[in-house]
Amino acid sequence: MSWYAVRNLYHFGVKKSGTNVFEERIVCIHAKDFEEAHKKGKEESEAYALENEFEAHNEQHAYKQDGKKLIDGYELWSELYESDLSLDEFYKEHYLKYMYAPDE
Repeated sequence: MSWYAVRNLYHFGVKKSGTNVFEERIVCIHAKDFEEAHKKGKEESEAYALENEFEAHNEQHAYKQDGKKLIDGYELWSELYESDLSLDEFYKEHYLKYMYAPDE
């Protein structure tokens, strides 16, 4: 059995302005292989979405942990991206452009 980080995306709600709010959520799943990790991740995601009245995106991603003991500072997720943007520009485009700010 291995540990997997499974990422799902949810439609969290709509702000007063009409702007959609999305949640990216990563959970830790204990499974024998990727197939089981995705199955358990899907079940967990469906329960989470139902409980919170969210819409879950149908695609999920899983990242297999290296098998070492989970400790403080352990890497749960790593994903590579390609872009012609600089590091600062990429950060602004990927993270800040769509950052959530609650309604007052």
